[in-house]
Amino acid sequence: MSTKKVTNLLETPQPPPPQMTFQGRKLPDHLINFASPAGKELFKQALNDGYAEGYFNLSSCFSHQMEPAYCGLSSLSIVLNALQVTGAPVWKGPWRWWSDELLNCCAEIEIVKKSGVTFDQFACLARCHCDTIVKRANKVSKEEFISDLKSVCSRSDIFMIISFSRQAMQQTGDGHFSPIGAYNSEQNMALVLDTAR
Repeated sequence: MSTKKVTNLLETPQPPPPQMTFQGRKLPDHLINFASPAGKELFKQALNDGYAEGYFNLSSCFSHQMEPAYCGLSSLSIVLNALQVTGAPVWKGPWRWWSDELLNCCAEIEIVKKSGVTFDQFACLARCHCDTIVKRANKVSKEEFISDLKSVCSRSDIFMIISFSRQAMQQTGDGHFSPIGAYNSEQNMALVLDTAR
């Protein structure tokens, strides 16, 4: 037997690469990239108007979801860390940190990994760890939603996580969760801190 054949037998077979891959996607034209000149200007206005107070707490704890279906878990872990909610599990070494893969109540983590969480499962999960107010879009007027945005974005001790359709925003996928980082009242636009890479 030749050495080449022995080496090939010991190699671990690699799965075929996916047919379609992404390394970042261009935002649809109606959405504004935070890092663009227009995004920076919108954020500057929100900050000057007092509607970006929680942004710095959120951004200092921001992390992308570890699995494609972990948007709800990732959003909640960002908020729990921004609020410095006690009781975080041991993450690594001596460090306690809320992390998406460590949030495991109301839905089995292996099931979440495959199909994500529903709105009700997310609400249950949030209630397991912090005081939570849950509102569904069909039960809230536009005026109440904007009032909530202003209230949340003007403070750094409460946060809003929204559930929305990525498909309706002309993006890949559909149901998605992400925290809100700021609100520009002049343009009536919110900064979505998207947990998807």
